[in-house]
Amino acid sequence: MANHEDSRKSIAVSRLKSKLLNTRESLSDQFEFKMFVIINFKNETKKNAVFEVERVFPVMTNDYEQKIMEGVKQSAYSEQSTFDLISQDVVQLHARKWQNKRRDVIGGSENIDFMIWPRNDILSIQYRLFSRWKHEQNSPFKHLNADFTLHHQDINAQIQHYRASPRQNVYALTNPEETAFLFLSRHDLDSSRGQSMIFRINSVCVYLPQHNLMNWTLNTLARNMQPLLDNI
Repeated sequence: MANHEDSRKSIAVSRLKSKLLNTRESLSDQFEFKMFVIINFKNETKKNAVFEVERVFPVMTNDYEQKIMEGVKQSAYSEQSTFDLISQDVVQLHARKWQNKRRDVIGGSENIDFMIWPRNDILSIQYRLFSRWKHEQNSPFKHLNADFTLHHQDINAQIQHYRASPRQNVYALTNPEETAFLFLSRHDLDSSRGQSMIFRINSVCVYLPQHNLMNWTLNTLARNMQPLLDNI
């Protein structure tokens, strides 16, 4: 039954992609997206930090080949991951603004600005992605079946690499699968004891193969996120 469903979905996607190619659109243009960024702390008594992205910007990776290759030169991506990104129809989903979902925080969307180093209290950073067809405005957003998580050991190892490297134009932290990214700004501080660095997150991004854009779980946004939002 599952194989039949996968085959039917694959045929539908192929037909839609062929139609979109004629109108110079991508499959991702047919969806609305919502994204949440969840920062989990090592101290279990400390509540998670949850942010809702103001707007998700989908970009087809094969339209950004030059920028990807520049990222390889600056060690933002591995060569194998770059080959995969360019040879596949991969969608980049970028976010530059978010809103804190804590009930005691009053305010609207702000530019992403979160200090990630120096600190040692973050356990992991997770993105949850939801979507719906643009023509189904009355339908709920559904949870996409994909894991986007950066763990503290991956974050720390990459930060230490950047600290020991010459100053760069691109600072990007990623998970081992290279599907979730944090783009950083570096700030150098002079002090009487020498120079120190601060790294802050200023945008986030996930990579998703185009054929997974309709791979939803059974959870809606409300069912998936409400237990977490109730606890902050």
